[in-house]
Amino acid sequence: MGTNSLQLILDGEGSIPIPLEESVQEAWQLQFERALHAGTTGGLMERLANCFANGLAECLDPDLKPPTEAQVLYATAITRELGLSLNAEALRYRGAMSEFINRHVDAFKDRRRRQSDPEQF
Repeated sequence: MGTNSLQLILDGEGSIPIPLEESVQEAWQLQFERALHAGTTGGLMERLANCFANGLAECLDPDLKPPTEAQVLYATAITRELGLSLNAEALRYRGAMSEFINRHVDAFKDRRRRQSDPEQF
């Protein structure tokens, strides 16, 4: 079975061929024609754009992905406990969030230990 490709056009940077199995390309052509006849191409394009955006996000290096929910919750606990602020980069990128957590985790744990058993200190 052959492979065809679509082209992702990058503003001023060229294009990236996106290989598709012939059967997938045929199915998309049928899907587009169906939407065209139903007058719903706008919805199809929006759906395609959302799927593409989600797939593109998965291709990012791990440090450039958004922080996980667990990271945000832990960093929030750290900021509250230590009276710190969380910078925008840490809220945007998983790598920056990891750096923030790693930089403050020892002080956070020490303070928590002292609060849970103040007689030891």
